[in-house]
Amino acid sequence: MSLYHYIFILLIPLLAVNLYATLADADWLMQATEVLFVTGLAGIYLRLNKKAGFNAMFFFVFFISAQIAGFFFNTYSLTIFSLLFYIAAYFGLSREALQNTERQTASKTMLIYFLLLISINTYLLLMHVVELESYMANNFEFSIYIVYYSVLLLLGIFSLIYYLNSYSKKSVYFVTLVLAFIFADVFRDSAYFYMKDSAILITGNLLWYTGLIFCLLFFLTPERKLRLMNLV
Repeated sequence: MSLYHYIFILLIPLLAVNLYATLADADWLMQATEVLFVTGLAGIYLRLNKKAGFNAMFFFVFFISAQIAGFFFNTYSLTIFSLLFYIAAYFGLSREALQNTERQTASKTMLIYFLLLISINTYLLLMHVVELESYMANNFEFSIYIVYYSVLLLLGIFSLIYYLNSYSKKSVYFVTLVLAFIFADVFRDSAYFYMKDSAILITGNLLWYTGLIFCLLFFLTPERKLRLMNLV
């Protein structure tokens, strides 16, 4: 079977169960489908890539660990622990994009465009994180969220640099998965902290599933040597 057959067979049943769990307000079932989905994607990666890369395995191991922690220990301390696992998993993504890179000086026009995009996105994420402060149990929990969203912002910066200097299929997968994860987290936070709305949560879950599919495509797609802009 091809990659897309594997994804289709895995995705459709789990998405259906996830949709039911979201509407039925069954958080444990929703988390269970997410654990199974990530584990299934890791299995597909290992089946299609006999020589598993360190970055991909690092990502999948920590991402699965975060999902398992969230499923079995849905408490204050281990929810924070899950966020730390996610941060570690994103290290594998960023390392895959940044390894074997060359740096070249960007034009002034490109640099202004780049800084403008980063500034806008930084401001929007900052406003989101500031809004979360009133919902946090204490300053430690809030600080973990700050670190987590800072990591997501760095991923966004890496993805934009990568895309603007490569325009390859792999770079498109990377920028797509990063945007999917960022918006998925914002939607999920909105559903859990601001108002419990099934439509918002379903949208966030769909984006999360989409991001993971593009993670698989990203790790399976070969890439020529990357070129990143020298922004220093």
